Amino acid sequence: MFFFSLFGLNNALGAPSFSIQTDKTVYEYGDHLSIIFDVSELTGDPITIRIVDESGTSSSPWPIPITNLKTEITAPVAFYKTIYKSGTYHIDATYSGSNATTMFTLIDSNKIAIPSYDKDIIKSWSENKQYTDASFANVIREFIQYNIIHIPELNNQTTNSVHIPSWFKNDAKWWSDDLISDNDFALGIQYLIESKIITV
Repeated sequence: MFFFSLFGLNNALGAPSFSIQTDKTVYEYGDHLSIIFDVSELTGDPITIRIVDESGTSSSPWPIPITNLKTEITAPVAFYKTIYKSGTYHIDATYSGSNATTMFTLIDSNKIAIPSYDKDIIKSWSENKQYTDASFANVIREFIQYNIIHIPELNNQTTNSVHIPSWFKNDAKWWSDDLISDNDFALGIQYLIESKIITV
């Protein structure tokens, strides 16, 4: 009797129950976050989520339209070192006056994941469109800064000399066409820099 009274009160107040969970609890760089929502009723309101990192810094609110009692969404952008630090994250959600939360961990497993926005720059550079060797060198320096590739002695150096062999554009084009993996492409760049074939 008490349960039904509470259930009736919950409905009368317009606060449906809902839960959220991620498709896994541990993610690596290059993975896409997937979130599953279960709601007890459809109210026409979106679910609004915020992702909060270990320092308490919160993302902007992200409203998600809900048209089914169970909804799964996948983030369009993967986890990249240039955007996310490894650690534990909370997802706080609100829906029609109700709150729910879940958490996940992002680990650095040394898996190489090159940001998709860099792929556009490198593809244009490889096709001799818009971007110069200096633009490509800036992308490589970002890879080094965020430890996507590991060349510690280059982190604090600056150089006015940029040298990238023209034949390397073929490798860049193959990678941008998904014929070479992120791992092989990044390790190839690392080797060429260490061998002083590429200077950035």
